[in-house]
Amino acid sequence: MMHRRDALRRVLPVLVAIGGGIGLGACRDQPVYEATNGQFQGRGSLAEREALIRRAAASQPGWSVQSMRPGLLRATNTWRSHQMTVDIAFDVRTFSIRYVSSVNLEYDGARIHQNYNTRVQALERAIMAGGGAAMPVSSGGGRGNLDAVPVSGPVVSGE
Repeated sequence: MMHRRDALRRVLPVLVAIGGGIGLGACRDQPVYEATNGQFQGRGSLAEREALIRRAAASQPGWSVQSMRPGLLRATNTWRSHQMTVDIAFDVRTFSIRYVSSVNLEYDGARIHQNYNTRVQALERAIMAGGGAAMPVSSGGGRGNLDAVPVSGPVVSGE
């Protein structure tokens, strides 16, 4: 009888640790983060704000940006088998980033995988930091402004 008790005393902490680790691994979902009332630095026109957002997206891995209308961009981030889409609404002073859709990020209407929040927060920080102001961004060159793509040389207009 003592052998069982001793064995249980030795094994129990290991089982608790394993169970806790499994439980923590399942807690990778979080409430959906939305950036609201983000503030741009300095002054700028609506076109300059759009260019800044495109530079910020280009500075982060996996983002592509499409113009929806003045003051609204749709940005998609893709990695491995995951995809997320957000709308970035902006004016000359502020911007917001809101959830649109996702693939393979366990969205349940209120909560989502933590990678969504991590990527949205990184994009938000890049926009607030000025988006790498010295990095030119392509104008989309006949692709309907689908991508925010850094270019290595001077930007040449096709007009």
